[in-house]
Amino acid sequence: MERFQDENKWLRSFYNEILVKCPKCESKAAVKEELKEKCECGKCHSMVFECKNCFYKIKQAVYQYVAFGKEYCNNCYEKFEYQSQPLKEKPLTYKTKCPHCNFQEEWKTKTYRVREESKLDNGLAREMWYDLPLWFQKEVNGNLFWAYNLNHIDYLERYIKADLRERNNEGSGNGTMVSRLPQFVKAAKNREKLLKILKKWKE
Repeated sequence: MERFQDENKWLRSFYNEILVKCPKCESKAAVKEELKEKCECGKCHSMVFECKNCFYKIKQAVYQYVAFGKEYCNNCYEKFEYQSQPLKEKPLTYKTKCPHCNFQEEWKTKTYRVREESKLDNGLAREMWYDLPLWFQKEVNGNLFWAYNLNHIDYLERYIKADLRERNNEGSGNGTMVSRLPQFVKAAKNREKLLKILKKWKE
């Protein structure tokens, strides 16, 4: 009988290296933890994207900016709210029309930052730093089955293969990776299919 003991691993336990599809050459690449430049304490890390096939590298996530605010129109004196489409550069001012009288004015604006949307592979699972599609993912009965890296695959394989799955509740609450797995991963009827996928990913 196969037995699995939850090691209280969270999903972030597998963040050290996330295998993704390179946006330039579509080869297998990685988003991985790297010590920040000029760090003196040795504890400051950031997530960096690097493709060893085409040598494309990104050190900072690409962001866009949304201008927003609440103003009183200087023509009709009605109050209105505005919000821009995502902009490539952070604006100090933003020109907009009053929705009540169409009077156009330029305002000193507030902004918030959003990650630039990827134009690749819509609908696929993505990592959170650069919005790149994960390398290991496959649709299973209308559900998306995915993994970050080989350590994640091994952990999933041990869980799915097990006949006896034991939780470990010492300080973990309900936040471990295993406790948050979707039902289709836990279901016995999908065991053989998922194990075949994991085996192929390891080849």
